[in-house]
Amino acid sequence: MSKALKISAALALVAVLAVAAVIAYLLFAVDPNSYKPRLEQAASEQGIDLDIAGDLGWNLFPTLAIEVGQTRFASETHGIEPSSIETARLALAWRDLLRGRIAFKALAVDGADLHLSRSDAAAAAAAVPTTGDQPIESPDRQLTLAVDALTLRDGRLRLDGSDGSLLFDDIQLSLRNVSLDGETFPLTASLTYHPAADEPPMTLTLDAQLGLDAAARQLSVGEGRITLGGVLPQPLGVTFAGTLESDTQRARITQLTLDLGDTRLAGSADYTHTKPRALTLTLAGGTLDTAALMPAPTGDADQARGDSGDATTGNPLAPLLAPLAILDGGSGRIDLSLESLEHGGTTLTDLRLGVDLDGRQLHIRELATGLFGGQLAATGTLDARREIPRLKFQQQLTGIDLETALAALADEVNITGTLHLDLRGDTRGSDGSALLAHLTATGNLRLEDPVITTLNLEKSYCELAALVEKTPAREQPWPEGTHLSTLTSPLRIADGILHLEDYSTGMGYLGVRGGGQIDLEQQTFDIEAITRLAGDRTSDEGCLVKSKRVRDKDIPLRCKDSFADAGAGSCKPDPAFVNSLLKEEVIDKIREKTNLDDDKAEALEGLLKGLLNRLPATGS
Repeated sequence: MSKALKISAALALVAVLAVAAVIAYLLFAVDPNSYKPRLEQAASEQGIDLDIAGDLGWNLFPTLAIEVGQTRFASETHGIEPSSIETARLALAWRDLLRGRIAFKALAVDGADLHLSRSDAAAAAAAVPTTGDQPIESPDRQLTLAVDALTLRDGRLRLDGSDGSLLFDDIQLSLRNVSLDGETFPLTASLTYHPAADEPPMTLTLDAQLGLDAAARQLSVGEGRITLGGVLPQPLGVTFAGTLESDTQRARITQLTLDLGDTRLAGSADYTHTKPRALTLTLAGGTLDTAALMPAPTGDADQARGDSGDATTGNPLAPLLAPLAILDGGSGRIDLSLESLEHGGTTLTDLRLGVDLDGRQLHIRELATGLFGGQLAATGTLDARREIPRLKFQQQLTGIDLETALAALADEVNITGTLHLDLRGDTRGSDGSALLAHLTATGNLRLEDPVITTLNLEKSYCELAALVEKTPAREQPWPEGTHLSTLTSPLRIADGILHLEDYSTGMGYLGVRGGGQIDLEQQTFDIEAITRLAGDRTSDEGCLVKSKRVRDKDIPLRCKDSFADAGAGSCKPDPAFVNSLLKEEVIDKIREKTNLDDDKAEALEGLLKGLLNRLPATGS
């Protein structure tokens, strides 16, 4: 062995023996409980009443630390109500310890139960453990607090105010390399927030790189991700960055960027967290796909669709109620603009959303977007002041491609055309079924170039004419579907039923008008189609009608079926009308055969009508 190697080995042995000697000295010669008075005195000098009820002991792994048992504390000065922690570990700096000084460089707390009576007390409580490179010293300089690493497990925080309490529990927090001069350091945290007894709790997790400048009272977020759960059907994850200026009442982010999936939104935010709370948020971005925000459903796919994808389940108002819950009676203004929004196979283009919040009411001042080849414009008010939310709205749809819309929203496409719709109404409820059941609305419908793909109204009319004229059935097959002229109708929605009050349209030389009902929940229809032929032919390719009993008369057809089963047999002649035609034909035949004068013929006609009207109606 060389001389240099022997010297190095000897020095290493001396170092090990020195460390062992120090550890032995600490374990056997120094009682950590002797530090209790110093700790309690140091806390008293900071205006905190500290009572360390449990024993203090040495903890040697993974670093030298003093382990503190159950501790109670309170401070009228700092607004700290009686609070406690189960255990705490205070890591010590070796060099200071060898000099006879106690210097804490890291803090780990388990089971903290913190009760604060003022909102500014939270900032004061947070400032003490995150001292970083700006230590707090006792007057005799024998005790130093310079925590650059903090771990908190299973914490609980209750913050009281004149207008109620805020409760956070299951708090997990970890930060290290804390600096107060603007240098970044990592932070991870999670908690559960309980807004009120009648509202579901919200969960929040945070993973970020922070920069804290204590002198400028400014917090910068170089990179971070926050996940919010409990408010929406599935957790929402957001990546963000920005510069935040904050005090005990207000936080302002002047350069805010949010990464939602592959989309980056840029804007600003201003939030006042003391009541009355206030929020101003402005964001703009490119194309956003909501599938990137929500985790893919697990388990049975059909069941997953039933739980979250069915419009009649869940609460579709949840995204609107979330800001109201956060502001808790405050006010706000939100402006969002996107180049496009993808959601469940539906694309919204050039989306603009403007929302004003006032107490427990949310006013949609503007909602404008391109939709299914047309435009949607809407305004409305969501009133959550009662137990059951209420929604009033006005909306206008123009130029909507009905085939594209139905392909995205329904299993089958039975009607095509270009839709224009003005609608205003209101509803109430806490889930999709209730909102649909209580929907009341009125409006006007206009459908250009409509085509009913599953049935042919002209065929139904011609079959009725053939029945009256006793002509053979048409040999040439009828084309599928019905091509109508522009359809217009007032409409009304009540009790889940859409009522067409007085629609009018036509096909060929046939005019069509009438009314009917569409059951929005059951997806069925029952519509009367009153046809009237002008001339003797239904269309250039249709049928020839000679009978005056059919021409220039209102001929009622009944279209009744479900959307799923609609087909050629869905529209049939009205049974009562068919029987009336048959009875009139019988009377004419008798009058021709009897050759009676007018008075006797009229008396006979009255008698026959009375007898025939007692016969049961045929058809269905």
